[in-house]
Amino acid sequence: MSETVNIEGKVIEIRRPKSPKEYQEIVRAQMETWGMRDATTVVSHHMLIAADRRGGLVLGAFEKDTGRVVGFCFGILARAPDGRLYHYSHMTGVIPEYRYKGLGFHIKLKQREHVIRQGLDLISWTYDPLQAANAKFNVCKLGAIVRRFYIDYYGELTDSINYGMPTDRFEAEWWIKSRLVEMKVSGQYACPPLESILDMGGRFATKSELVGEYRVLRECSLAEGSPLLLVEIPEDLNALRGSSNVLMEWRIKLRELFEHYINKEGYVVAEVVTAKGADSRRVLYLLWRGDVERLLEGEVPWRSKG
Repeated sequence: MSETVNIEGKVIEIRRPKSPKEYQEIVRAQMETWGMRDATTVVSHHMLIAADRRGGLVLGAFEKDTGRVVGFCFGILARAPDGRLYHYSHMTGVIPEYRYKGLGFHIKLKQREHVIRQGLDLISWTYDPLQAANAKFNVCKLGAIVRRFYIDYYGELTDSINYGMPTDRFEAEWWIKSRLVEMKVSGQYACPPLESILDMGGRFATKSELVGEYRVLRECSLAEGSPLLLVEIPEDLNALRGSSNVLMEWRIKLRELFEHYINKEGYVVAEVVTAKGADSRRVLYLLWRGDVERLLEGEVPWRSKG
C-alpha cells in the first residue's frame, strides 16, 4: 500500500513506515510541522508503532531520494456511543515547505482508501473552526461536515500555532463512502458563491467591519431562524496575532454562536463560502438546518457543479 506523487519536481512516496527509525522520523516531522518547542506534546514513536500494528493507521510522506518525512497522518480505531466502529484521525500534518502544494490532499485520500478497506465508512477529526485554510480544505476539498462544537477541547497547548489560545474545536465527519465525498474529492462539486446563498434566503448571523489592518467582528445574532445561515470567520487567523484583543473577540463571540446554532439548534456546517469584497476577502461557513442524509447525497438546493 504505497503511492508516489510528484510535488514540484520531488517524488514523494506515501506509505506506512517500515522501521522504528521511520516512525522516529514522523516524530521529528510533528515538531517541525507545528513549531513545537519540545517533545512533551508529540505522539511518541512507540505509540505510533503500537497503534499502527493494532488496527490504527500511520502514514508517512517520504522524499524518495532522501527518506525525509515531509508529511504524515495518524489515526486509531474508535467506537461511537451507539457502538459504530470508525476511524479517528488524531493528526495530519505537512512540514512548512510542502504546505499548500496538494500533499495533504494526497495523504487524506490514501487514509480514506485504507479505512474503506477496513470496512468502515467514517473518519472523524477535530480542527480549529477559526482556521480558514483548514475549514476550506476539510469542508470544500474533502467533503467533511460538522455537527459538533467543543469549547477548549484539549486545554492549553504550547506549540507555535495554538500557544496562548483556547483550543475550541469542530468535529469533522468525513463520510468516506458518501456521494458528497465522492463528488468533492473528484472536483465535481464546487462550493457555492455567496450570491447564490443570499438568493435562496440565506441570512448573515454575523456582522464584521474592517478597522485599520484587521476585520473586527461587531455582532453575532442568536435569533436567526433561516435554514441557511452565514457565519464569518477570520480570513487569516494568524494575521490577527498582532492584535490579541481582536483575535479573542472573534474567538469568544463565535464560541457562543457555534454553541447555540450547532450544539443546541442542530445546524450542520455544510459548506465554506469565499467572497471578495471591496475592502477585503471574506470567508463564511454555511450552516444548514436540514436533512443530513440529503446533504451526504449532495441533494441540496445550492449545489453547483465544478
